[in-house]
Amino acid sequence: MHLTMAAVELTASPGAPHQRLDPALLTDVLWACANPADGPEHVTVLTSHGRADMVLYCLADSAQQARSAALHCVRRALGTSPLLTGWTARELPLDIPDIPGTPDSETPQ
Repeated sequence: MHLTMAAVELTASPGAPHQRLDPALLTDVLWACANPADGPEHVTVLTSHGRADMVLYCLADSAQQARSAALHCVRRALGTSPLLTGWTARELPLDIPDIPGTPDSETPQ
């Protein structure tokens, strides 16, 4: 397993009761909703009106596994926390190339 970054964006619907989230509070919500199987190690959160960008660092066997774990963790938070009512999540692509031959690189398709 290797420490791998995954990025997720949250977007508020117009009817969401909270249009701006406190980054520290959102970080706490994510940690409360994380499972050990997600492999969470670190979370960074930036927020603005109607949007939150998160980078989750997960221990994973591949970048795809880290992205999946991060998105599951965030969606778990969306389904659990009243703070996130009316918010949706989507994966953000990272423009970080895998270096062929390294343990965390994926096979090109």
